[in-house]
Amino acid sequence: MTRSLQSRTVFAVEAVAARHSAAPGAWAWLVVASSGVVAAALVPRGPVTGGAVIALLVGAAIVGAVSGLLIRTRWVLIAAPALHIALWELSRATIFRLDGAAFGRPRFDVPLGVALFLTVHLMYALIVAMPMLIGVLGGRAWARRRGAAVAAGGVAFLAVMAAGVVLVWPSRVAPVRGVDGTTPAGSVATLEAVRLGGTPQWVSMRGSSAANPVLLHLSGGPGSSDVGWVRTFNQPLEQHFTVVVWEQRGGGKSYPALDPTSRLTPDQLVSDGIELSAWLAERFDERKIYLSGNSWGSTLGVLMVQRRPDLFHAYIGTGQMVSQRETDRLLYRQLNAYAARNGDERLRDELAALGEPPYRDVFGYALVMEYYDALEPYEHEPAFDEARGLRGFFPDEYSLLDTWNEVRGFADMGGVLYPRLQGIDFRINVPVLEVPVYFAQGRHELTARGTLADEWIAQLRAPIKRTYVFQRSGHNPDAEEPGRFNRLLTDTVLAETYPR
Repeated sequence: MTRSLQSRTVFAVEAVAARHSAAPGAWAWLVVASSGVVAAALVPRGPVTGGAVIALLVGAAIVGAVSGLLIRTRWVLIAAPALHIALWELSRATIFRLDGAAFGRPRFDVPLGVALFLTVHLMYALIVAMPMLIGVLGGRAWARRRGAAVAAGGVAFLAVMAAGVVLVWPSRVAPVRGVDGTTPAGSVATLEAVRLGGTPQWVSMRGSSAANPVLLHLSGGPGSSDVGWVRTFNQPLEQHFTVVVWEQRGGGKSYPALDPTSRLTPDQLVSDGIELSAWLAERFDERKIYLSGNSWGSTLGVLMVQRRPDLFHAYIGTGQMVSQRETDRLLYRQLNAYAARNGDERLRDELAALGEPPYRDVFGYALVMEYYDALEPYEHEPAFDEARGLRGFFPDEYSLLDTWNEVRGFADMGGVLYPRLQGIDFRINVPVLEVPVYFAQGRHELTARGTLADEWIAQLRAPIKRTYVFQRSGHNPDAEEPGRFNRLLTDTVLAETYPR
């Protein structure tokens, strides 16, 4: 054999060997890319349940281990997580796109946009990147038969799994305390999922006696949670009522019930609320229950009472809404006047770009919300300010995942549902309510809300109709002056409407 022939033979053998050795690496890259697409199909909003978090951690570690075992370049440490995340982002934004603010382009000009970026994009990247990186290191160590490195990788993976467990650790339900500080026999303190409208939704139920009348509270937003709020400010009511706070579909602990968003309509939420009210009446052996609502919850509450007055002893509204559309228009004009008065050209430009409401997305409303305190300032109660700050997102009833879901839920539920509220105007649609109604209105309520509430309440017909002005409150009298609000429910509403 000539030297030339020998060289060509050796080159051919080496080329075949190279192709064979490269094949496993190519398949590994395909696994990484496919994992991003599969994850986008399964969790396009990111993991929303504890099971999804754990599955994602384990799956990322397995994909990383395959990559580390079969791909020879050290760049796989960075490239594998980056490829997975990039394919997840691309696939969820195109193939598996759903309704909601979480699927729009990132926004950093309003706090809600920053919070949404952190809870959707950054949190997903962190949950995936760490176990995948550990998996890659473990796979590379295994390929080189480095037992100590494999053991270290195993310990690191267990540490990541422990962090995942902390993220989804079950929430704590504090016992109900009687006036003497002890837990009364027959008290109720539970947090559980109830199937409403075909999907599980969470309710907190607390009271010193299951024999007490039931008070169902409806949170604002849409998408906010008042679970910790009500327990903090209205705990004395637990001595007189079984106090129930409902996490509506798409909000808080019920964020996993957001999809399909085609069902997230006012009519569906009214149906869910009525189903829950009937369930509560049956569970606690009551013929009727009480209903309270704040802000968006006051809209939902009025619609529930209008549809099924036979289910309710009375309705109590705080921060009463009448027409979201008209309120937003008044706020827009008021904010324009504020910008002109203060020479704020940047704000005027932003408002001009938004145009009159309804706005094209939830971030327009978020921008306006940032100026509520500036439009009509007043001195807030310190406890109220603390509760509506960052601490308010971490109630005892929530796991870290629940807090994560509340932020996403406020943006996604609000973004989907709010445009569907634009046709509601109680001045036109609700001339009569067939139950006693009580309104707790803050003296410092925004004019754009308060004037409409005054107009509607003045023309509303009801068996009992009473309005109470809370002098130190704005939109949340139940939390800003909780002592007076709690006494109103126990000394007036209960006394006037509960059959003994």
